Amino acid sequence: MPGPATRVTAGASRGRLLKTPPGRATRPTTSLVREALFNIIGDSIRGARVLDLFAGAGTLGIEALSRGAASATFVDRDRTCANIVAENLAATGFAQQGDVASADAIDWLRAHESDLTTYNLLLLDPPYRDSSALTGTLQALDQTPLRKEALVVVEHYRGQPLPSLERLVYLRDRDYGTTRLTFLRYA
Repeated sequence: MPGPATRVTAGASRGRLLKTPPGRATRPTTSLVREALFNIIGDSIRGARVLDLFAGAGTLGIEALSRGAASATFVDRDRTCANIVAENLAATGFAQQGDVASADAIDWLRAHESDLTTYNLLLLDPPYRDSSALTGTLQALDQTPLRKEALVVVEHYRGQPLPSLERLVYLRDRDYGTTRLTFLRYA
């Protein structure tokens, strides 16, 4: 059984159908939420280096590439998801602009700590209602040197509180049904 159908909402690959993992364990970000996220970010996406943690099918990072991001790194611990991201990158023509890693998000962050200052947009979409993944990843990012003024966007269940953070400063949040987008800036 194939996963839910999802399409790129704007940019160079607008309308392109993306493959998603079968079943309900991985839920792609809805088109409404993706459009809202990138409308809030605006033109700052152009030329951005993007890190898509908990990438799933890669819909957020591919949407960023379609809208003008220079490159994107996709990280998901599920090998099936990583393979689907690679297929979606090839299908949208972004294979040369994307790197895919099958790894736990926190382990990947620790292994690539010195590279994190190159990303100016970090997208996090941990499994819904998985408080430990959300909290652990945000705390790891908060304790790691990031690029000055890097934007961190977290897609999470709106009932999940975020942990106390020191370097990641709250900017705003927006709710879309049960989904919340929280925007943080690295200071």
